[in-house]
Amino acid sequence: MNHVLSYLYVSGHLPRQIERAYASECGAVVLDLEDSVPDEKKDYARDAVAEVTARATGKPTYVRVNSVGSGRCADDVLAVAGPGLWGVRLPKVAGPDDVRTVDDLLDTAGSPATVHLLLESAFAVECAYTLAKAASRVELLGLGEGDLRVDLRCDADGPTMDAARVRVVTASRAAGLGCPPQCVYPDVRDPAGLRESTRRGRGLGFFGRMALHPAQVPVIHEVYTPTADEIAEAREICAVAEAARQRSTSVVITERQGRLVAPPITAQAKLTLELAHALDLIKEPS
Repeated sequence: MNHVLSYLYVSGHLPRQIERAYASECGAVVLDLEDSVPDEKKDYARDAVAEVTARATGKPTYVRVNSVGSGRCADDVLAVAGPGLWGVRLPKVAGPDDVRTVDDLLDTAGSPATVHLLLESAFAVECAYTLAKAASRVELLGLGEGDLRVDLRCDADGPTMDAARVRVVTASRAAGLGCPPQCVYPDVRDPAGLRESTRRGRGLGFFGRMALHPAQVPVIHEVYTPTADEIAEAREICAVAEAARQRSTSVVITERQGRLVAPPITAQAKLTLELAHALDLIKEPS
């Protein structure tokens, strides 16, 4: 299970912002060669990012390359496929051939990097499961909600976008991938809106979120980190479930909330404790 709570985007042509990204609280850094980089800075950004990924970095490092259709993708992937590259984020995926193209490029470079797919069209969302299974390197799916919203001609928080979000979550799990991280929240000066949007995303089945600014990271972590009460409840559920197993009892009720403990509830509690261990919130053996 991927336990990264936040991925911070930073433009590849801005070295000072890259330094600040690695010094921030984010779980992973995404060095961008695509939309945030002006056309006249594309080559400079590629060279700058290649210098970063040429050696080990202090945080998991992903690179959003340009799309296969842009004509820049191959040069981007081959340039940044150094020891510091954890994964490639592939935007505007048009079909399985795009995924296999990047997979082959990473093979050519001898890189073990994974691939994250950004689904930014109605067609890509409809093909989410097929794209997820197009290559063994695919680690996560994600939505590019700005372009997708234009293609769908819908509101950002309406039922059509939620349907696309649910589709990507479902396809990810059906393909054996981890829950996808949420797309960025565009207003970096609205922490209350970010918190509410992130809570909704967690409820839809996302895990973690992309960020545009270091100030967004603490809010994302707050929402996706299990609370003390959630951890305590998960421990109680697992304890009574284990006691029931030893007594060969099929129905158990927790003492604190009088909650019926069935196998799915126990499984969810175990996921909460697994995450809490991964985040060092509890120290004893799981």
